[in-house]
Order: sequence, then C-alpha cells, then structure tokens
Amino acid sequence: MSHFSRLKTKFRHREVLIQCLMDLGHTVETDTTIRGHQGKHSVDIAVKNSAGYGIGFVQNTDGSYDMIADWWGVKGIAQKRIAGELRIQAEIIQKEYVKKMVLKETAKDGFEVVSQTEESDGTLRIVVRRWV
Repeated sequence: MSHFSRLKTKFRHREVLIQCLMDLGHTVETDTTIRGHQGKHSVDIAVKNSAGYGIGFVQNTDGSYDMIADWWGVKGIAQKRIAGELRIQAEIIQKEYVKKMVLKETAKDGFEVVSQTEESDGTLRIVVRRWV
C-alpha cells in the first residue's frame, strides 16, 4: 500500500516553480513519476533523490499544484512526520516562489530592483523603482 501525502499549495506558475526548485539546488524532472513506499505516482514536476523517492507536484483543474510525497519507510521517517516534512519543504519553496513572482511581475511592469535584503525575522524586503 502506498502512503502518498498531499499538501495543497498556491503555486500556479509552472516555469517559476521549476526555476525555484533549481535555484534551491534540486534537479528537476517533468512529466515523470516519483516512488513511494510500495508504488509510484505520476507527477507533472518532480524533485528526486538517487533512489527515485522525492517530492512531486501535480496540477489541479484550477491551475494550482499540489505537493505530494511518500517518505513512509524511507530513511526512518515515520508516517506521522510526512505532513510536517512536506510543510517545511513547502515553506522553503514558497519563499523562493514568492520572490521570483515579485521580481518577474515588477520587471514586467518596468520596475528595476534597487535592493533585496532578508530581515532577521526571515522577511524578504525588495525595493524597486521605475523612472517615468
């Protein structure tokens, strides 16, 4: 029996999500499968380890991507910790995703990045300007 856990996200932009994952140091595959404890799951975007286990993203009908993984029985991570591990990974990816989306949209609107700083509380401060 497979133990895939699913976490809803608000990721909607495929290319931005892929770029975030790569910027975080992951090798990304698209339109593939990830392995679970006793099965495989088809995904639109995958980050895998050498054994084929990893995190996958599956697009919903509303355009958002759900994050899925099955780490039960892998490297000692118990079933009850899977959702917590997914949330930790989602927060890391979310932070990078939001940064990329802000930079993409501000550049599209003609803004230039003046500075980027991470505050002590983890908040990212991005200052932009546009000459008129």
